Amino acid sequence: MYSDRTNGELIEILDQHSLLTFEAQLSLRDELEKRAVVVDLSGLEATIANKLAQINNLEYLKDFGFQANKSADGLVVTRTNKALLTDVLAVIVGLLVFLLGIYGCINLVYTFINGDELDVFTLAYKFAMAGLIFIGISFFSGLQRLFDFYGFELSKFNGLVTLKKRFDVKLEEIKVDPSDIHLDTDDAILALKLGHDTIFTSNAGNLIQTLTLKELAKELKA
Repeated sequence: MYSDRTNGELIEILDQHSLLTFEAQLSLRDELEKRAVVVDLSGLEATIANKLAQINNLEYLKDFGFQANKSADGLVVTRTNKALLTDVLAVIVGLLVFLLGIYGCINLVYTFINGDELDVFTLAYKFAMAGLIFIGISFFSGLQRLFDFYGFELSKFNGLVTLKKRFDVKLEEIKVDPSDIHLDTDDAILALKLGHDTIFTSNAGNLIQTLTLKELAKELKA
């Protein structure tokens, strides 16, 4: 990532390392160490160490809507209240936009039925209003997440892994064989799976999310 940069440029980037992604911070540290550049890396090292500690504590699960509570007895993963609220708001906004789109469609149909003469801008506005129906539909993904993860819980106590999740309609509680838990990558999606069923997913292109999900899988299989 930084092989084409001069030592001076690397030092300038180091001064702003807090603005870099985790992957870029690791790459910058490796490049500086490879070139044996004499510079203070303590700030960068501390930032990396802090993020690694947060990964090991599964704190970044919150980036995709979950939280982990770890104790001496075990581990419990649940949906965050923030994610739940976001999904509820998405459904509400989606419904409002959808209704506006329906109104726009009806208004557009009556415009053509009545043979109203319209200028280009008014016609474009009416088409845009009708198009809101498709935008509204896109917001309804929050409804699917609400349904899928209402009552969700993934836990491990005394070596026993239990999953509560809606795979169809009914909330199911199943005892999980840790050996059936694995990670699967499909395009840009990294999924934590139980056999063929997906527990939840993250962004495979995000190093922090990938390492966090790998850490979770390791904790569950340990």
